Amino acid sequence: MLYPIKIERVGDKLRFSWNDGHEDIFSLSFLRKMCPCATCSAERESGRDVELSVSAYDIKEVNLVGNYAIQITWGDGHNTGIYSFDYLRLLKEE
Repeated sequence: MLYPIKIERVGDKLRFSWNDGHEDIFSLSFLRKMCPCATCSAERESGRDVELSVSAYDIKEVNLVGNYAIQITWGDGHNTGIYSFDYLRLLKEE
């Protein structure tokens, strides 16, 4: 089973060190824009560019959800996105 052995904030990024030796680094703004909750997913799919406050790109808290995901509480209080480990490994920031 794939899981992060370490999740670390580095400036305005989150670094994921995985149990298979792989490492991913994502900007906080990218992770917020890629929030997998139903509302954010629908907004992305509609092609609308949603304006978010500066605080929306800051992290208040990161919690494990079972042994398969993390839940991020963003600076604006948004916390309904459950980022599965599989989802995070599929993300590619350009």
